[in-house]
Amino acid sequence: MNAFNILISRNNRLINLNIRPVGDIGFMVLFKGALVGELFLDEQGSAWGAISARELFKYGNIDYPCDESADCRGLIFDKELISRIGREISNVRYLSNH
Repeated sequence: MNAFNILISRNNRLINLNIRPVGDIGFMVLFKGALVGELFLDEQGSAWGAISARELFKYGNIDYPCDESADCRGLIFDKELISRIGREISNVRYLSNH
């Protein structure tokens, strides 16, 4: 699956996120070209976990700058936002398979 964009609402603002699949269950989440974190989906398309960009950088091999702007601060820690992002990713995956 190729990279794609999704829109989510946060604090009454639309945020355009770029999603880059990593393997079968991982999805890097980028905002304006900078890494926010990685989200993991189960087989049903529900988000079961997320790792912040800061944590990913500890493990190395990340080719994106880290985004800690006010727009994205806490984005990958907010369970409701993680669920919304997961649902949007699932919708795109479903549409690309049909």
